Order: sequence, then C-alpha cells, then structure tokens
Amino acid sequence: MLYTNSPIGLFFTLVIGAILILVQRTQIAPSVLFSWYCSLLLITILRALAARQFARTNPNFASMHRWHNIFLIGTACAGAVWGATAIFLFPADSMAHQLFVAFVLAGMSAGAVSVFSPRLEVCLAFLLPALLPLALNYLGHGSYLQVGMGLMTLLFLTGMLLSALNFHRSIRASLHLRFDKRELEAEVAQRRVAEEQLFIEKDRLQTTLSAIGEGVAMADVNGRIEYLNPAAEALCGYPFHEALNRPANEVFDILDIEENQRTGTAMEESIRTTDKITKRGVLYCKAIRHVIEEVATPLYDRHSKIVGAVSVIRDITEAQQMTERLAYAADHDALTGLPNRNLLKDRAKQAIARAQRKHENFALLFLDLDRFKAVNDDLGHAAGDALLVNVAKRLAECVREEDTIARLGGDEFVVLLNGPTQESHAMAVANKIRESVGKPYQLGDRSASVTVSIGFSLYPANGGDVETLLEHADHAMYRAKRHGRDQVYM
Repeated sequence: MLYTNSPIGLFFTLVIGAILILVQRTQIAPSVLFSWYCSLLLITILRALAARQFARTNPNFASMHRWHNIFLIGTACAGAVWGATAIFLFPADSMAHQLFVAFVLAGMSAGAVSVFSPRLEVCLAFLLPALLPLALNYLGHGSYLQVGMGLMTLLFLTGMLLSALNFHRSIRASLHLRFDKRELEAEVAQRRVAEEQLFIEKDRLQTTLSAIGEGVAMADVNGRIEYLNPAAEALCGYPFHEALNRPANEVFDILDIEENQRTGTAMEESIRTTDKITKRGVLYCKAIRHVIEEVATPLYDRHSKIVGAVSVIRDITEAQQMTERLAYAADHDALTGLPNRNLLKDRAKQAIARAQRKHENFALLFLDLDRFKAVNDDLGHAAGDALLVNVAKRLAECVREEDTIARLGGDEFVVLLNGPTQESHAMAVANKIRESVGKPYQLGDRSASVTVSIGFSLYPANGGDVETLLEHADHAMYRAKRHGRDQVYM
C-alpha cells in the first residue's frame, strides 16, 4: 500500500519544494536554495526508483521486510530534508517567511499522516525529523511569540502522531473488515458449493436407492420408520408417507420361518444391541408370502452416538424355493417322487436309533419287479416309466404314513416298516404288496402285468446297521427270484 501511493506524493513533493524556493528566493541565498532542492530531488528520485522496482519485482512475502526497510529509510531521509528548511530556509528577520515555512511543514506533515498511517513507524520516521527542528528553532530564540510557536509546533506534532495512530487503527479495522468480508464471501461460496454437492449426492443416492431391487429401510433411535425405498414399500405393503414415524415392527410384521411367531425386525435389535444383525423370516403382503433376509446396521452421529439403524431387506422367496427344490431333488427320485437311497439310509439310521432307545425292532423289505425289462422292450420306456409310477402309488396304499417307501433305481424298491414289527407282520405286509403290484396296469390303450419278488430283514436279528440289513434283504429277494419269482423270503 505504501509503495502504491508513492508516485502522486513524490510528484507533489517536488512541486511544493519548487514553490517554497520561489517564495524564499528573496530571503535565502541561491546556493542554499539550490543545494536544498538538489537534496530533495535526489531523495525523491531514489524513492521513485525504489517504488518502480517494487512494482516490477512483485516481491514475495519473505522479501517484504527488506522492501519495508528501504521505504522507511527513504521516508526518514525525506523528513530530514524537509526538517532542514527550519534551519537553512528559515530567515531570522522575516516572520512572514518563517510562517510560510511552518505552513509548508504542517501541510507536508498532514499529507504524510494520510499517506503513511498504515505503518506508524513510517509516520514517525517522517514527522519527527520534519517538525522537531522547527519546534527547537522556535524555542531557541527566547521571545514569547517564538516560544509559543515552538510549543504550538510540539502540540501539532503530538496531534499529528495521535491522528496517525487513529488513522492506523481505522485502516487496520477496515482491512480486518475487508478480509473478514472476503473470508465470509469465500465461506459462503464454499458452503454453496458444498450444498450443491450435497444436493447432487443426495439426489444420486435417492436415485440409486429407488432403482435397486432390494428393500432399504431406516429407523430412528426409537425404532420408528424414517425412510422406505420403493422395494421396501412393495415388501411391507405401506407407502412411505403412511409408514413414516410408525414402529418398524408394525410396518414389517415379520414371522419366524419355522414357528410362525412374530420375531421383530433386525433394525430394532440392531438399535438395542448396537450390533450388525442378520435375520430371516416370513413377511405377508396382500396375502402373498415372502421369505426375506434382513441385514441391519446401526447408524451413528459424529459424536459416536447411535441415532438409528438401516436395514437392507432381500426377498429370498425364489432362492428359498430353489434351495428346497434342490434339497428335495437330492433326496428323492425324480420319476416317482419317492425317497432315494440317501434319504432311505438317513431314515433307517433314525429307525435304528429309535429301536435301540426303545428296545424295539423293525423290518426292511427289498422289492424287485419281475420281467420289467419285457415291458420296456414291448411297450417302450415311456410305458415302463408310467408303470413304475403306478407301482409307487400301489406301494403307498399298502403301508402306513410313518413307513418309508424308497426307489433305489431301475425296478428296485425298499420299504422301511417303522415301529415294532414281528416277522409275521412283515410277511403279511410283503404279501399284501405282492398281491397289489401283481394286478394288471392300464398304460394308455395298452395293458401290462408284472410281479414282484420280495426279501426282507429284521432289526436287530438280521443286522445292526443299515448296510447289513439292506444286504440281507437283497439276498432274500434273490432267493425269492430263484424259487420262481413272485415270492416273499426272509
């Protein structure tokens, strides 16, 4: 700021100096006037060159101290040159010319205060050497008038210093206000950018949440709904404006998959325990059963205080059904729907455990259709498959619900008779099966007949494990075939 305001001040310095010489030329020797003005001109030129170099260099903050010292020295020299007028250009016998010198120094001092007040030390560097010689000159002459003029000069100097101090404070306050305003404007601009960015992010998040197929729900710390995306609305049956501020357990009436009892939401449990909670359950919406998986995570504010929870809710009905179908297919025969060898072994192991616990026995029947290959060869495989399905139905009619009928493959079946079973009872059931299976089958516009050979084993008389019981029943079945088929052997 000091260098910026220098050019105009330097120009008027030379003009005022020239006017002073013109006024004093009749009272002061020309050589003195010439020497003084040359000194003023030299100092002014040096200060002008410094100001020009400063403007060209555009110095950084680190070099500012050096440039400040240069300006301070130049100002002090200028003040000393002007102060010299009270010594060398101050005629002793002309009060009018003395007053003119005092008037010029007062004007220069007032101008210096207005220009140099941003830096108090610069004001002092000019005012003290400019006005003190005048005050001392007046005080040194001894007359009342001159002593009074000296005291007035000192008072004027004091007033200028106080004015400089007030100007300095005002300028500092103005600069602070300007900087505060700039900072405020910058902060407002940053806040606008942040708000715009926040709006964009919020809109992007809203669009994303609306587009995803999984339900997203948020609840406050009291477990009341704060947000539902469209997928969550579809799952619970409530539009968001109706669900807002309702308890999450009311909006999502989730039941246990096995026990069909209300379990509550994972959101509320997550709020209560401050843990991530995963739950599976059943949710009914418009009489449609949905199997859902809910993953809830607690939400915290910046002070790590829990403020609610967010849940991601997936409809896993199709996945659950697929899992059940795959599990069923793994344990059942694809053609007849009967349990396969794996499920038969599992149920036989359960029967052994139960029989051991209750000291009971049970029977295992091994069935093999007689001349089934002839049906396939004569009527085709489709007819053979239809016959196997009908055989499975007839077997189901011959046993109890708690008994197990399994197809091992081809034309082989096994019947597990649960509960206490004596040899006579096993024989009776086997003959009932033999008679039922032996009746003719209507396969479209053709008919076919087969018989069945049956062998059976009793637990624990014929074996203590599944494989041994199956092996014994299999051997008994082959004995039945060797003795003419359509027989029952143990």
